[in-house]
Amino acid sequence: MAKGLANVVAVGLLLNLALARPYSDSGSESDVPETIHVAKLTRRIPPEPGNHMRRLAAPIGTAKALPVSHPAEYLAEVRAGGYRYALQIDTGSSDTWFVKDGFQCLLYPHCNLGPVFRGDFPGGQIEIEHLNISYGGDLGAFLNGQMGYSDLTVAGVTIPKQQIALATLGAWTGDGISSGILGLGLPGLTGSFKGKTPAEDGLQNLVNYSPVVTTVTNQIGKHIFSLGLSRNESESFLALGGVPQNIKVGNYTRVPIEKMAKSFGGSDYFYYALTPETIVWKNSTNQTEQKSRLPQVIVDSGTTLNVLPYDIALSINNHFEPPATYLKSQGGWFVPCNAKPPRLGIQIGGQMFWTDPSSMILPQVMDPDTGYCATGIGSMDGPVFILGDVFMQGLVAVFDVGQRMEMRFAKRLV
Repeated sequence: MAKGLANVVAVGLLLNLALARPYSDSGSESDVPETIHVAKLTRRIPPEPGNHMRRLAAPIGTAKALPVSHPAEYLAEVRAGGYRYALQIDTGSSDTWFVKDGFQCLLYPHCNLGPVFRGDFPGGQIEIEHLNISYGGDLGAFLNGQMGYSDLTVAGVTIPKQQIALATLGAWTGDGISSGILGLGLPGLTGSFKGKTPAEDGLQNLVNYSPVVTTVTNQIGKHIFSLGLSRNESESFLALGGVPQNIKVGNYTRVPIEKMAKSFGGSDYFYYALTPETIVWKNSTNQTEQKSRLPQVIVDSGTTLNVLPYDIALSINNHFEPPATYLKSQGGWFVPCNAKPPRLGIQIGGQMFWTDPSSMILPQVMDPDTGYCATGIGSMDGPVFILGDVFMQGLVAVFDVGQRMEMRFAKRLV
């Protein structure tokens, strides 16, 4: 974690479920409007997936950020300053940033970012503010940079004078293609600070601003965006204002986005957080179903795995045939690449969503010593747990960031 934030982030705090309207309500696809503002996504496998860490930004005054194995990512084309860039879509962070020419990599040669942003901020620099993002994990990933404005075009929508960042210094592990992050999170996760000295940053100079999701949904008048992630990248999309016109889905379930408690009092919206009713799993030979309650989780397009409490993750991984082996060198569970995955279901808003078995084993993440492939289930000690791409693949996820502040999920139909 960056030195500038280490003194202000409260480590070990619980992320408490705020009081929210207790409902679950199912409906048809007509609950979600259709839109023509759709961007096709590219699914990218980094060249050294075992060395990549998922960067989950932490809001000031809550828990520390989390390191999570990150073997795959989805990229969207974003136009800025007359040029096109590939940015990783990320519902687990809110700052949209590009790497600036002359970026100083403190983790050389692993930063490996894509094409640099050409020129300076087309809409002008914010001289009195700077970027300071710290990330969890032993790698101590962080970014410092400049804040400013640029018109952005995403999914055919041009967003005038959007606040963005140009990263000038940091420790990062890139893929050689993406030039930064398209933050799709909420305003509570934005990380701009007044002044010019990152080492002095804290709550006293934190400035939240309108991220891309807030700005663009206000502009189009529909406070909704949706994601459809697939192992087949030709079927993956980001849609602004609704869902694509040609997408067929089953019934939607809907649940409120949950707030998180802040260490200095009150609560706010940070992540796309929810609490599932239950998680179930069983293997193909022993049909005895295992079942457990899950704590609060966040829905995060920037994390490949489902990251669950250790006891649950261990049991699910033991239900692979043959059982998965935890490889300390890789920091995760691995199985023979032709292993049979267990059947896994997660109940949200009264509806059970069964994970596609093909998402439970990651052939692109192979241990060179054993030849085994990673499973789609990881673990953390908390305080945050994650439903990542393994959960989202095969679903349409709708994020309503207007007055409703809710998420909707439906199974994608062929």
